[in-house]
Amino acid sequence: MQRGRQLRPGVTLVRAGEPMAALFVVRSGSAKRYSVTLGGGEQVHGFVLPGEAVGLEGFASGRYTCEVSALEPLSYCRVPIRKLEQLLERLPGLRREILRLLGQALDESQRLRGDLAQSDARGRVAHFLADLSHRLARRGLSPTEFRLSMSRADIARHLGLTLETVSRALGTFKREGWLRVRARDISVLRPDALAALGGGIA
Repeated sequence: MQRGRQLRPGVTLVRAGEPMAALFVVRSGSAKRYSVTLGGGEQVHGFVLPGEAVGLEGFASGRYTCEVSALEPLSYCRVPIRKLEQLLERLPGLRREILRLLGQALDESQRLRGDLAQSDARGRVAHFLADLSHRLARRGLSPTEFRLSMSRADIARHLGLTLETVSRALGTFKREGWLRVRARDISVLRPDALAALGGGIA
């Protein structure tokens, strides 16, 4: 494992179509996963938080399937794929952990698609915030006080909404007393309400 690597905001960690040479684990900071559309725009698939892995989808085809770039100063570990394959043969515990991560990523992807398909705009934004809060808590970070490293435009691209719709939803949650919003700083005051509207994040 190669530790102590860092990226500046906006710098690409992996590129779509490149051979899977390594698995990456984010130590601090965050990143976004996206594809470039035929029109030159971005389709944002998700966001990577501390403790989460980058490149798991490469196990299927041996190539990365999307771009991943830093949203803020990012530190990460790099695990060369050849070394990882050797360790998987020797360490059953690591093999189970990789399978768990793959299953978790698949479950979260399927759940997100299902929840977004059944939600209106407010429900989609509530789901995003509740899911982000849940993932932060799972990694020992504050689930109620956090800073959005991603722009509202990126959130909109991720949720299939317009920037104006995302801003209106956040404004509504603020007026209803569910959130306190200061630019990108978020305080979740009613996590129960967000979770209920967003589909009941477990």
